[in-house]
Amino acid sequence: MFYLRLKDSLRTLFRIRQTRALPPPGEKPAFGSTIILDRLKMQLFVSIDYEQWEWLTLRGWRTLDVRQNRRRYYRVPRNAVIRLMHATPAEREELHQRIITHKYSRKRLQ
Repeated sequence: MFYLRLKDSLRTLFRIRQTRALPPPGEKPAFGSTIILDRLKMQLFVSIDYEQWEWLTLRGWRTLDVRQNRRRYYRVPRNAVIRLMHATPAEREELHQRIITHKYSRKRLQ
């Protein structure tokens, strides 16, 4: 455990660790797809239109390629996703802010 902490500190100190660039948005995800933003993962239980997908990509959401990704994400609750997708454009910004600032419990980490 101590060794891993020391290794992480050295990587940060010597700037070996670099933040990843945001990938290009890609095309609109299909029903049931998963999208991610930082440490959040949202499964699309409702179909979205192009306007909603453009709005989400402007806020940094991207589709998830599961084959190459071994990271762990906090899963956004299903009811929050449904409320966000059915919200009016005026309500959408507030709901999105509440989703990304919510303190998720460790049991939602996948």
